[in-house]
Amino acid sequence: MCGICGWIEPGAQDTGGLTARMTQRLHHRGPDDVGIEGGDGWTLGFRRLSILDLSPAGHQPMQSPDGACWLAFNGEIYNYVELRRELEWDGASFVGSSDTEVLLRLLMRHGEAALSRLNGMFGLAFVDTRRRRFILARDRLGVKPLYYRQDGSSLRFASELKALLAWPGEDRKVDPEALAQYLTLGYLPSETCIFEGFAKLPPGHLMAGSLDDPGAARPRPYWDLALNPDPAARPLTGAETDDLEDLLADAVRIRLRSDVPVGVFLSGGIDSGLVASLAARSEGVRPLALTVGFDEASADESGLAALSARHAGLDHRVVQQPIGGLETLDRLGEVFDEPFGDPSALPTYTLCEAAAAHATVFLSGDGGDEAFGGYRRTVESLRRQRLIALGSRVGPVLRQVGRLVPDLSLARHRLHKLALADHGCAAAFDEVPEDPALVQLVHPRLRAALRRGGAPLWTRWAESRGAPLTARQQALDYRLYLPDDVLVKVDRASMAHAIEVRSPLLDVRLVEWAARLPRGCLLDGRSGKLPLRAMARRLLPEPVQAGAKRGFGVPLDDWFRAGSGQAFARARLLDPRALGLAVWTEGGIERILAQARRPEGRGFGTLLWRLLMLEAWSRSYLPAPAAPSRPRQAALAPG
Repeated sequence: MCGICGWIEPGAQDTGGLTARMTQRLHHRGPDDVGIEGGDGWTLGFRRLSILDLSPAGHQPMQSPDGACWLAFNGEIYNYVELRRELEWDGASFVGSSDTEVLLRLLMRHGEAALSRLNGMFGLAFVDTRRRRFILARDRLGVKPLYYRQDGSSLRFASELKALLAWPGEDRKVDPEALAQYLTLGYLPSETCIFEGFAKLPPGHLMAGSLDDPGAARPRPYWDLALNPDPAARPLTGAETDDLEDLLADAVRIRLRSDVPVGVFLSGGIDSGLVASLAARSEGVRPLALTVGFDEASADESGLAALSARHAGLDHRVVQQPIGGLETLDRLGEVFDEPFGDPSALPTYTLCEAAAAHATVFLSGDGGDEAFGGYRRTVESLRRQRLIALGSRVGPVLRQVGRLVPDLSLARHRLHKLALADHGCAAAFDEVPEDPALVQLVHPRLRAALRRGGAPLWTRWAESRGAPLTARQQALDYRLYLPDDVLVKVDRASMAHAIEVRSPLLDVRLVEWAARLPRGCLLDGRSGKLPLRAMARRLLPEPVQAGAKRGFGVPLDDWFRAGSGQAFARARLLDPRALGLAVWTEGGIERILAQARRPEGRGFGTLLWRLLMLEAWSRSYLPAPAAPSRPRQAALAPG
C-alpha cells in the first residue's frame, strides 16, 4: 500500500524537483520510504508503506535486472506467492520477497495480458524503456485510485488528485457539470473530476501507449462483470455453500500475507464476522479483532462483535471513540481531494484513526452487500416491485399530484421518486437525483447543469434495461456506488492514517462466483445476503446471525435540528466566502434550515452535510472567492 505519481513527456527532464513535490503530497500514503526515478521523457515517484519485504529489496520504483523496465505500484497482489512459483518454474529468479518484484516480472513477460492474472488491488505505472512503451492500470473493482491529466503531448498521473495539483501553474477550474453531479449524487463518478482537464482511470481499465506519444493513449477496459439475470428463487445447495466457504476462506488466507501486524475490523454484522471467523482458522499468527465502540447507541456494535470474537477465539479489543462531529469537517475536506458527501466517511475516518495505533493492515467486510444483494434498497425494491412498476406507468399523473404539495415536503419527495420512469425508483431508492429541494437551493447559474446532474446514474441504469430489478441494482452498485463512494471512502480514510484495508469479499473469484448465481439465490422479500447467512449459520453465534443490518451512520437529522447544528451550518453556509462560491443562495439555505428544525416530516441532514463538505473542501482546494456585493445574488459560479 503506497502512493505513486509520475509524468511522461517526450524530451522533458525533471530539473526543478517537480516529481519530489508530487511525492511529498502523498507522504501520508507511504511514510516509510520515498523513491524517484526517471529517464528519457519519463519520471516515476513513489511513497512506501512497508508491508511485504521490509528490506531495501522492496524499494520502488523497482527496476528490472536488465535495467530496461521500471514499476511504481500502489496496492497488493494477493496471489503473488502462487504467481512467483509459476515464474520460478519457468526459470525466473528473485532478489527479494515482495509482490512488486513478481508483478514487475509478469509485466515484462506478458505486458497487458498480465493484468488478467492478478488477484489484488492496485494502481500501477509500468515503463519499458527498450520498447518505449508504458502501461497505467487500475484493479478490476476500483479499490485503488489513479488520477491523470493529459495536456497536449504530456501525461501526468498520481494516486491522489492533490499530487497532480502540486504541478506549478496548474489551473483549478471547477467543472460546473461535476459540481452538479456532486450535489445530485453526493460523490463524483469515475468519468468526472471536479477540476476541468483532470480525469480518473475507471476500474478495470488500462492506458497503454508510447513514451514518445503519451497524449494518444486512451482508457480501455480489460475486465467487466457479467451478472446472471435469472430471477429464479432457490436456496443454495450444501455443495454450493461449501464452495462459498472455501472461496472466502482462501480469500481471507491470502490477505493475511504480511510482514507487519494484521487485524480485522469487526462489527456486529455477518460480513466482518465471517471474515474474522475464517481468519481465526488460518495458519500462522491470529489477527487482532478490533472494534471501535461509539458512544452513540445507534452506531455501536461492540456487544455483538464481542460475541463473534469470542466464538472465533480471537483476541478482541474495543477502542471507545466518540464519532467526530462537525468540527472534523475541515480535515475531511482536505483528505478527500474532491467533494465527498457520504456521511459515513466520518465514522470510517474515526475508525481508521483509532486502528492505526494497533496494526498496519486490517481485513474488512466490505463488498458483501454488493455481491449478495444486502442493501436495504435491494430487498425493499424486490418486495415493492409491483408498486415501483405501477409508479413507472402512471408517472405523469404522480408528478402532477406532486406539484400540488410543497417542494420541501416528505410527500413531494416520495411522489417524485415513485414517478420516475423505467423503474427508476429502484435506482434512486434512498435519494432522488432530481430532488426538488436542490432546485430550491442552488444558485440560478447552476440550475441548467443540475438538470443533468443525475446523468451518471441514469446512463448506467439504462444499460441494464430489460434485466430483473435486482440485477439492475447490483450492476449499478458495481459500476457507480461501490467504486466511486464506498471504496473512495475507505481508501482515503485509511491512507490518511497510513493503514491498509483489505477486503476478502471483494476477491475477484468470489465476486464472479456470486455473479453466476441466479439473482433469486441472493435475496427474498425479507432479507438479503442469503448465501452469506447460510454460511453464518455454520460459523457465527446465533445473535449475530439474527442481527438486523445496521448502516455505519451518523445522526445527521438530530444534529441539524439542534441549535448548535443549526448555528454551525448557518455560520458556514452563509459566510460571505461560502456565498461567493455561487453554488447556493442565502434564501435557499434559510429555507432548508427552517425545514431541518422540524421534528416531523422530511429530514435534511444528508443534504446539509453534503453542502458543508463542499464548503470544507473549497477551503483546502480553492482560492477564497471575492465576497458577493449582494449575498442573495452571488456573482459567479466557479468554473
